[in-house]
Amino acid sequence: MKNSVKQHASALTAVLACLALALVLYHSLAGGTLLQSSPYNSYALQAENWLAGRNNIANGENYTWLELAIYQGRYYQSFPPVPAVLMLPFVAAAGEWSAIPGNLIAMGLALLCAGGVYACCMRGGMQPVTCAFFTLFVSMGSNVFWMSTSDGVWFLAQVCALGFAFWGLFFAQGGNAVQDAAASLCMALAVGCRPFYALLLACWLGWQFYQRRSLKKILPALLPAVVMAACMMAYNFARFGSVTEFGHNYLPEFVRAENGQFSLTYLVPNLLQLLRPVTLDAQGQLHFEIYNGFLFFAANPLFLLAMVRGLLLRLPGHQAEVQVSVPLPSAGWFVAAMCLLMTCLTCMHRTLGGWQFGARYMIDLFPWLFVWFLGRPKWRPDSSAWALCGAAMLFNLYGALYMLNT
Repeated sequence: MKNSVKQHASALTAVLACLALALVLYHSLAGGTLLQSSPYNSYALQAENWLAGRNNIANGENYTWLELAIYQGRYYQSFPPVPAVLMLPFVAAAGEWSAIPGNLIAMGLALLCAGGVYACCMRGGMQPVTCAFFTLFVSMGSNVFWMSTSDGVWFLAQVCALGFAFWGLFFAQGGNAVQDAAASLCMALAVGCRPFYALLLACWLGWQFYQRRSLKKILPALLPAVVMAACMMAYNFARFGSVTEFGHNYLPEFVRAENGQFSLTYLVPNLLQLLRPVTLDAQGQLHFEIYNGFLFFAANPLFLLAMVRGLLLRLPGHQAEVQVSVPLPSAGWFVAAMCLLMTCLTCMHRTLGGWQFGARYMIDLFPWLFVWFLGRPKWRPDSSAWALCGAAMLFNLYGALYMLNT
């Protein structure tokens, strides 16, 4: 037991050190930007306005580059509020929103997210080498790495949500009331960063009720989510007179859009954008789209790993992997259905994230992939899996640097 703890501690330390070094090197190549803040961190701007006693953005017309909602002549931050709460102490200490070391904060959040991935895998019974493999794959071998380089509002929302989701899955494996409450709180906080995480929270709560058959027994899991939902609904109502409106529907681009923010008319065109290829020309130059993404598993090969593993398990004569109990159903058909549902819901949005490298919205599906991985903890990455992870890391490091010049 003592040796196992030491091995996990060593593996986690090494992985976090690699991620920290990669981010420091990136910011060095970007011109020494680690202690700077992005002009797109509207969470920090909202925190500054909260500290001044306002729930709207004062002089919002001056921030033409930000995605601010306009409602009854006032300007509002248009994203769910949880990351803005995290910005409060930093803005209070710095004195103004633009003075915080935003990129350093983003790096810290990325490290916490990576720690959540490792902890989730470790509690699921995986060996240190497997925990390290998955942590590297998520934090450096996916779009998470590029989003860890900046404190822009879109990146903070996704990295925070993913981190809360993984810590939620960690606590959900604890098996007692206190840890159920912590899992519920973490997943609810993820919803307060990215509302689509409500599907993960709802499925987990539903699974708890199905297993325990008693509302009283799941109260520790239910109450934190209910309290968080009530707080966010009250905040929405105070700003927009609607408990479900975070502000995006009042963004000028969606007000002007013929079909609004969400519509079935966006579904097929956006699905096709997730299949746009990365090509190599005769001169050896890579070509890919940088608006609304490209082939979803090119920059996020974790999907490729899951698909290949799933297909191999279906081949005749292939030894079945031992399945264990996890906080959510880990059957392949269920996880695939949830991923498909999440993809379709995402593709009903008017855009797929605009300017980007890869397909950043697809990282919101990672917790579902890990529900499947956690149900099969005895698997260990072989040389081909490590090669895929290494290629993913190189491609995403390339992508982060490429985006500096676009």
